[in-house]
Amino acid sequence: MRITRSSTDLRNRGMTLVELMVVVAIIMILAALLIPRFMDVTDRARKAQCNGNIATMNSAASVYIAEYLEPAADLQTLVNEGYIDIIPSCPFGVEYVFDGFCIANWEEHIHID
Repeated sequence: MRITRSSTDLRNRGMTLVELMVVVAIIMILAALLIPRFMDVTDRARKAQCNGNIATMNSAASVYIAEYLEPAADLQTLVNEGYIDIIPSCPFGVEYVFDGFCIANWEEHIHID
């Protein structure tokens, strides 16, 4: 014996409102758990970039001092002499202050994980 379904049974096979609300609630819970993790990843990347910028500029200043036996006048001198390609900008918007030997305001750029 073969059981056939009517066309009205096929149209009513959708999700109920309660099932749909449960699915939406699960998606919202998962999003609430994952979004802070993604925000933390971007913050850590910006910290790493800033720390890398400081290390690069301090290394360039050390090499300049080793070659010329005097500190560089400013960061543009390091660019003009070819020690760094460009003056990097801090991803957090704080300007780097250079005193000839190193980044003088490095305390403002300390990013502890």
